[in-house]
Amino acid sequence: MHKHKHQNKIIGGVILVAILVSLMIYILSRHAPTYDTSVVTRQDISSTVRVTGMVVPEDSSSLSFSSQGKIRVVNVHEGDVVHKGDILASLDTSTIQAQLDGALADEEAAEAGLNKLENGARPEEVALYSQKYNDASTALIVAMNNALQQTSDAITNKADSLFNNGNSVNPIINIHTQSGTEQYNIDQERVVISDKLNVWKNALSSVSTTSLDNTISITQSTLLAAQTFLTDLNTIVNNLSPGNSGLTQNTISADLAISNGAEQEITSAANSFSTANAAWSGARDSLSLENAGSRSEDIAAQSAVLAKAQAEVEAYQSALSQSYIIAPFDGTITAVNMDAGEVVVPGLSASENINIISTNTFKIEVYVPENAIGTMSVGNSAEVTFDAYGSGTIFPAHVFLINPAETVQNGVSSYKVILHFDQTDNRIRSGLTVNTVITTATSSNTITVLTRSIITKNNQKFVLLKNSGGNFIEQPITTGITSSNGYTEILSGLNENDVVASFGSQNY
Repeated sequence: MHKHKHQNKIIGGVILVAILVSLMIYILSRHAPTYDTSVVTRQDISSTVRVTGMVVPEDSSSLSFSSQGKIRVVNVHEGDVVHKGDILASLDTSTIQAQLDGALADEEAAEAGLNKLENGARPEEVALYSQKYNDASTALIVAMNNALQQTSDAITNKADSLFNNGNSVNPIINIHTQSGTEQYNIDQERVVISDKLNVWKNALSSVSTTSLDNTISITQSTLLAAQTFLTDLNTIVNNLSPGNSGLTQNTISADLAISNGAEQEITSAANSFSTANAAWSGARDSLSLENAGSRSEDIAAQSAVLAKAQAEVEAYQSALSQSYIIAPFDGTITAVNMDAGEVVVPGLSASENINIISTNTFKIEVYVPENAIGTMSVGNSAEVTFDAYGSGTIFPAHVFLINPAETVQNGVSSYKVILHFDQTDNRIRSGLTVNTVITTATSSNTITVLTRSIITKNNQKFVLLKNSGGNFIEQPITTGITSSNGYTEILSGLNENDVVASFGSQNY
């Protein structure tokens, strides 16, 4: 009995506690919850990205020769300050320079030749060629007159001693022939020679530089006929013997000397004429070429010659430029790994170089996390401080370049960003650690709330807005930028001086 009474007391206590708890819950549910609050304010706001980085030279380069050769001189030492365009080192260029000088001379000659073809002959050049033509014409007339005299002598004074009535319409050879036909033929050839000599003499009596072609043709025809005649006559004389001619050997030898002398005289006359005629033809053609101007194919050929000469000049100039190491920018020499007298071979002499960094121009390299890079743009302003000078010394800068490719560091993707200083400062040195605050966006006189007042649910942002009845209601909002000091821009949904609930604590 006692045991049952104890159990009933326990059960009764539990029931009483449950009733009291339910009562308290009911009472509490009848009152609105209480929150920390903040007031919606209007202010200027900026979003920023904070990253650390390092100062590096704006420009740096490792320079070496791009052609093979012996180093003639090295003009710099480590620590030297140089200017853009300074020659830092050079190879022996004597051979290349000589080749370049020759190529330049060839180019000049080719260009002069092309100009001459394109511009045509100058008046003084035409006059010179005209004089050469006139001189050659005079010399040719003299040569033809001499040939006429020699031919006449060979025929009338030598060959005619073997004819009766040689210089007549009925000449008859007076030595033995092999046949009647041979006698007839040689007699007729002598008649033809007389006629041709008369025509030749008449042509030369009235010849001028404008009628040379006809006289030349007559001269050639007469000389050919005379050579043929004397060759045939010499054959007849060579066939003579004491037995068939009734002549003594001495007489035959005398006749042979006459025919040979006549033939040699004609040959000499023909050779002299041919030489003068060739000189005249060359002078005539040269004058015609000068007067006619240049042919398109000649100009094209000379243009090709000039192009080839220019290509050779460019090749030697390129080879010469590769024989120097030239400072690409103002800077300081940080290493010199070569000495005069050494032979360099590109691709094999990899250690022979000169290192240079820009002297007074530096940049900042930082790596921005991928969750912040989307807010950043080229031109964003930044405030830079150095560990070396303290946080109170600010150096203005701006974003110059954002690398489009990511860099993975310790498994985390980030993007390399280059900043340029807005001003030069002698305190800036390569290798210094920097702290940068990059402003990615700003908004002036805009409505803001504490960022910790914003609630996100189902991709919708809202705040708990205190209404006129003192109750907190869910108020949807649209947000803009968020500052690093804990405020977020409100684009819609709230008004200045609204009171909203705040949650937790936030230090900025």
